[in-house]
Amino acid sequence: MPLYSYEAIDSSGRKVKESSSHPDEAALKSSLRDKGLMPLSIKVSGTKDVSLFEKVTTKDLLTFTQELGNLLDSGLPIDRALYVLSEYAEKKSLRTIIREIYVDIQKGNTLSSAMGRHKIFPRVYINMIKAGETGGILETVIKRLVAFLETTIAFKEEIVSALVYPILLTTVGGLAVAVLMLYVIPNFAKIFENMGQALPLPTLMLIKMSEAFASYWWVVLGGLAMSVVLLRGYARTAEGKTYMDNLKLKIPVLKKLSMKMIISRFCRTFGTLLQSGVPIIEAIKISRDVIDNDTVSQRLAVIEEGVSKGRGMSQPLRESGVFPAIVTQMVTVGEEAGRLEETFLLIAERFETETKSLIKRFVSLFEPVLILLMGLVVGFIVISMLIGIFSINEIPI
Repeated sequence: MPLYSYEAIDSSGRKVKESSSHPDEAALKSSLRDKGLMPLSIKVSGTKDVSLFEKVTTKDLLTFTQELGNLLDSGLPIDRALYVLSEYAEKKSLRTIIREIYVDIQKGNTLSSAMGRHKIFPRVYINMIKAGETGGILETVIKRLVAFLETTIAFKEEIVSALVYPILLTTVGGLAVAVLMLYVIPNFAKIFENMGQALPLPTLMLIKMSEAFASYWWVVLGGLAMSVVLLRGYARTAEGKTYMDNLKLKIPVLKKLSMKMIISRFCRTFGTLLQSGVPIIEAIKISRDVIDNDTVSQRLAVIEEGVSKGRGMSQPLRESGVFPAIVTQMVTVGEEAGRLEETFLLIAERFETETKSLIKRFVSLFEPVLILLMGLVVGFIVISMLIGIFSINEIPI
């Protein structure tokens, strides 16, 4: 049903501004009359077509969670807090979603079920809210969600910031070579052609490469773009995703990095869910989904099976073959001490630190190699042109 925003006045003349879902405008007017309200204006709230700039990001979700927690801490009931956020959220698409959640709660639905209708809320988020509602600790769970989202975003941003310089260097270097091949070398080629003299082999090779690049650059660019599109499409299929997941675990450097990220993500999610009161079996299922690698997720099914049979956590964890010995030892100690959730959060912090360190080491090695390759390409171009110029002017080298 569409969501309508309306302004109306009641019998005392007080203006009311609310949102409500109804089959059509006539049904809304009838509902307002039954409540003794006279509508002043009615409009449909939001739209299903969300632009790129209106897409709700993880940062937007974090801001919403922080503000919701602050309003609940100040004493506002959940429905009133949602109404306030539906009026003042920065993005229109987010305001629309919050209004729909508000309307669902007004109808008697729980917060977790209302949020579950919207894709912006991940499964881990919904289950933590549900656990908070069941245990009567919603405010506490929301604070844990804020901490979880803050840690997740900070981890991603550190990884992205480490990769910015190599990507920028590659882009700038590639553009410089393209300008030389498309504009600089063809102009020199015309000068050499007018001279009518034989050119050295490196200069001839460079001119031929420039001509081929100028004639077929669009084929190369189109081929690369098509390859990316086809690869992404294949990766979305069940077969393609399985192949890509297996490939990540076969390439040496990528395997080590992928496993550290998988372990840190699983442990962070699992520890946070346990801390929030989510049942352990459900927490394992959600944590398996979050790692986004079907191959490893299938190997972790043994944990779920072992725990359901009462075998504890540490032994099935060891049998999965995913986690290193230090992790299983820490889990064994944490299980015996009754501090399983804290142990998994500590493991997550350790592997997040190791992941960032590994990426920084890789980038520190990759940058000099990239600079050397760019230097060799540009150096070959410059030296080839200089050899041609010297040969024309009969300057001994």
